[in-house]
Amino acid sequence: MAAASSMAARAGVLLLVAAAVTCCFHARTGNAQQIGGRCQLSDIKVTQEKTGKVVQGHPEYRVTFENQCECPEDYVDVHCNHLPSVEPIDSRQIKVMDELCMLATTLFKGSKISFTYAWYRQQDFTVVSATSRCGQGLGEVQA
Repeated sequence: MAAASSMAARAGVLLLVAAAVTCCFHARTGNAQQIGGRCQLSDIKVTQEKTGKVVQGHPEYRVTFENQCECPEDYVDVHCNHLPSVEPIDSRQIKVMDELCMLATTLFKGSKISFTYAWYRQQDFTVVSATSRCGQGLGEVQA
């Protein structure tokens, strides 16, 4: 009976190791399987619209990021090309870091983060990486 119990314990440990390896593989390939959900970069919806306001001769745009995954998304990096603007950028919403920008707060399911900028044309805000946080699991999702 003790031998059967020992084998069951070893099998349980092997299953946990296999699950951890699978989770890490999926996190590195852009399809992080997390406890309580599955998040992909495409779950972060980016919309951009003209506000109708003109600042120093440039149209103003409002950019909104919305998380459509059930897991909170942290460390969301987007391509932003230095985020040129003739008006100040709200650093409580987005941090400009050279070619990339990072959302300044965690993006929870259904929540939105918005900011405005004014420039002669719309900028590209493609999401390039994010960290999904579901339950106890952590996983980085990259393009």
